Amino acid sequence: MKAVIMAGGKGTRLRPLTCSMPKPMVPVVNRPMMEHVVDLLVAHGFTDLACTLCYMPEAIRSHFGDGSSMGCRITYSVEDTPLGTAGSVRALGDFLDDTFLVISGDALTDIDLASAVAFHREKDAAVTIVLTRVATPLEYGVVIVDDDGRITRFLEKPSWGEVFSDTVNTGIYVLEPEIMRKVSPSCEFDFSKNLFPMLLGEGYPMYGYIADGYWCDIGNLDQYRKTSQDILEGKVGVRIPGDLVDNGIWVSEGAEIGNMAALRPPVVVGAGAKIEAGALVGEYSVVGPSCIIAEGASVLRSILSTGCFIGSGAEAHGAILGSRVSAKAGVSIQEGAVIGSGCSIGERAQVRPGVKIWPDKTVDGGAQISTSLVWGASWSKRLFGLLGVAGLANIEVTPDFAARLGAAYGSCLSNGTLAVSSDVHPVSDMIRRALTSGILSSGMSVAELDPGTTAVARYAVQSLGAGGGVHVRVSPTDRNSTLLEFLDPSGINIDKAIERRIENAFLTEDFKRANPDKAGRAMAVEGTVARYLDAITASVDVDVVRSCRMKVAAGYDRAYVGELISAFCDACGCDLHHVDISQSAWAPSSVADAVAMTRSDLGFLLDRNAERLVLVDETGSSISNEEMLALICVALMTSHRGTTVAVPVTASSSIERLAAAFRGHVVRTQANPRSMMEKAIEARVRMGEANLPHFQPVLDGVFALAVVFEYLAREGSTLSAFAQMAPRSYMAKQIVDCPWEDKGRVMRRLIEETDGEDVQLIDGIKVYGDHGWTLILPDSEEPLFHVYSEAQSQEIAEEIAGIYVSRIAETISDTQMTGGARNM
Repeated sequence: MKAVIMAGGKGTRLRPLTCSMPKPMVPVVNRPMMEHVVDLLVAHGFTDLACTLCYMPEAIRSHFGDGSSMGCRITYSVEDTPLGTAGSVRALGDFLDDTFLVISGDALTDIDLASAVAFHREKDAAVTIVLTRVATPLEYGVVIVDDDGRITRFLEKPSWGEVFSDTVNTGIYVLEPEIMRKVSPSCEFDFSKNLFPMLLGEGYPMYGYIADGYWCDIGNLDQYRKTSQDILEGKVGVRIPGDLVDNGIWVSEGAEIGNMAALRPPVVVGAGAKIEAGALVGEYSVVGPSCIIAEGASVLRSILSTGCFIGSGAEAHGAILGSRVSAKAGVSIQEGAVIGSGCSIGERAQVRPGVKIWPDKTVDGGAQISTSLVWGASWSKRLFGLLGVAGLANIEVTPDFAARLGAAYGSCLSNGTLAVSSDVHPVSDMIRRALTSGILSSGMSVAELDPGTTAVARYAVQSLGAGGGVHVRVSPTDRNSTLLEFLDPSGINIDKAIERRIENAFLTEDFKRANPDKAGRAMAVEGTVARYLDAITASVDVDVVRSCRMKVAAGYDRAYVGELISAFCDACGCDLHHVDISQSAWAPSSVADAVAMTRSDLGFLLDRNAERLVLVDETGSSISNEEMLALICVALMTSHRGTTVAVPVTASSSIERLAAAFRGHVVRTQANPRSMMEKAIEARVRMGEANLPHFQPVLDGVFALAVVFEYLAREGSTLSAFAQMAPRSYMAKQIVDCPWEDKGRVMRRLIEETDGEDVQLIDGIKVYGDHGWTLILPDSEEPLFHVYSEAQSQEIAEEIAGIYVSRIAETISDTQMTGGARNM
């Protein structure tokens, strides 16, 4: 049988190991990754192989040759220009003359490939995708199949709200050759992004084979360590080089183990390696060929590539060393450190935890290396959360961190200008300046905006025609944390693809550094707040609002949004009474008291970012969030007949009923800022208003106020009378703790249990019933689920939510009793 090995990957997330070799050649227990793949193919009868190459192709071609030494025949195809995964396979031409298998050359697996082919033939499939179950599917392509195994849906690297199954694409495919005629030869064409969705849409028989066995794509350094550990624990069926001389100890030919040297299993010692007297090689260590571990040295939980030297008394604990690394006497290489090939570490030097050192660097004796020798310390967790990048102010989000993040952002974009702003907090301003420096170092220029809010930054990015932007502010969930919100050219939060590019550049420290004469320039742009307010007031009938001379009581932090609110109320002709909340808790009661005392027409409360809004009517009663959202939608629909409003899946169904009454339209979105703004922009494009500034009232308290003010003025209504228009809604919300590794399994179980019911899969799982609806929404940043419900009474809403809370808890309990998932 024929198989194609895709081996063109650079492996950027495995740097610095892959700086000097392609990812398929990175050693896994002293054998290149791709050797394990070839072994698996030959074992299952695939002996006619083709290998697609791109990055450093000669390293692979010279190692494997014609394949005869491994019991197969290998031919090669080298991409001169990127063709995409499917495009590179299509380029093999006449080789693809029968059913064939495609597999990645840089993943580790022991899946039964012959059974996958048998399944493919039994189903008479055009395409079979080999699937496996994983605990956390976020970084993979989720594939949903029906009871017969036929594929019904693809989700490429989903958010938690889109994780409707825990079966993911392994990158192993069984294909019929005629399928490749569908691949466009004129552009990059991928299997998962292009070919498979197209075939599914055209009705081709596509099946998913859910395989047992081990699979890991070794996508980053943590997975690389874990894979090595899994092999030594016997969790994956691959061949470990060397003789099994004792339980859990493999020693290859020519290795020398000195007297009093200690090998603590499981360990692997490569050919020609030397372990001197008194040295210790401890559990989960792999010592590469021709390495020398000197007297008294200690190697624990570490991976050493070919030709490394660990000097007398030196330590490598939890480290990864590329080939030919020299660690001299007394050196300490600590947990999580990664050292590229050819580096020399001087005597008694210390390489601190998590440090990366790029190839061929020299570290002086006695030095203490706490930051990488490229551009600093690495970030150990995922950067982006729901709103952007957040961390403890000046502890996790430091000027150094911000400068590197700015360099990473600038490196992901072509030349142009980015708009950067912050709120007035001194740490926010400090981080803004550092971020700006990093962006300038990449060659991008920066438009420095006045201090303001995220909404002001969104407007400025649009109006300036910037290539994107960043707003730095105090986190809305923790006043001790700093949040950086990244915006695209439309002023909305960047998409996941850009997030991953920035994250990848940051984590691999692969920054673009401009020549001195090409460094970016910083330009001060003044008056952005005033222009934003002009655009807000131009979007409503401000003359009608001014004619009413409303009296309003407003609670806000004057230092942060005082100038903004004062100017807005002045533009609307309002008599403003300020309630200071800078030192107090978020309490609508203080505004209600002020409304009564000043006999105001209404009151409102705004947070430091003028984003979160609470309305108080003239009687001192607070308007609920659900009622306020419904009223804002009514106000928009009455001022623009036939308008479409975008609301999150968590909002009350009363909005649809109101929309029907006012001849408007509602579109439901995922519960995140980008989705809401994206749908709002699409609606404006349909209405022929694409060139106008786009504001989202759910995310912009000032615009929401302008819309409400306009409605009240035009209709001559009070806020309490307006609020009575909103249908009464009864909603419940509960939270269920759930370990990260169980989230995918819970989502899959709920999808199975609700099969045949009225289900909506926009964000999470929304189930409609006779008495209302329930939404099960996995949190993207915390190990928990949010359960929302709406019904005809509060009691029923609570009851329905409780049913699904119990279902989630039962699934978690069942998972823990059965030991959970096996694969990574």
